[in-house]
Amino acid sequence: MARTRKKSAGPSAMELRQRAVLDKLLSCLLPPETAARAAGELLEVFGSLSEVLVAPEKELLEIAGMSSPAVRLLGATAEAARETLEDQASGLRRVYDTESAASVLFPKLAGRKTEAVVLLLLDGQKRVIYNNIVCEGAISEVPMYIRKIVSLCIDHDAAFALLAHNHTSAQAMRNRNDVVVTRQVELALESVQVPLSDHLVFGSNGCFSFAASDAWNQGRMDMWDFQREQLEIARAMEREYLEKQGGRGDGF
Repeated sequence: MARTRKKSAGPSAMELRQRAVLDKLLSCLLPPETAARAAGELLEVFGSLSEVLVAPEKELLEIAGMSSPAVRLLGATAEAARETLEDQASGLRRVYDTESAASVLFPKLAGRKTEAVVLLLLDGQKRVIYNNIVCEGAISEVPMYIRKIVSLCIDHDAAFALLAHNHTSAQAMRNRNDVVVTRQVELALESVQVPLSDHLVFGSNGCFSFAASDAWNQGRMDMWDFQREQLEIARAMEREYLEKQGGRGDGF
């Protein structure tokens, strides 16, 4: 099995509630005793109800007693929960801070088994005018969608923009790709005078905000490092090409 069992001194009140919820769900398709055992083992292996709902189907099927219909039921439950959160968040029409931004953006990413990037656009009064997934895949793929992001800002006459993406198997912490891509988007949006107000990273342990940390300045430094590395790679490729052609060159 890909995951090891979580060690615990004993079930907490929350764990007992989550086990009861899983037991009730699985009992719709599995015999009561099988459902109870599977619910307990799922929480032991994955650690929480939210992790169970986003776990890969292959890993879920490795749990004793789990069947394909039961796995599909868990997947449908995750989708229903995400739609419910999104429906509730649709009533929140203004974004003033990180907390309100997270409330609007999280439903778009909750329960997803793959990474995605969401663009949130606000008008001058910080009312939501656009909130949708613009990229399916890792944050490193966002540069291919920068023109689309800029176009959406122009089309919706946006005053502010925010990004969000999820880490499906990691904590809510930035990595180097996150900070470099954030800076690339920020620079692109400066050309149309739309500030990138924040970039939220959602993970298994919560939410990380670029605006509420030193990540903006770190992103600028990492961007310089990235550009320097790309230049060094280009120079190395040029030297290799010239050597193969029988010539010598000092680079650019």
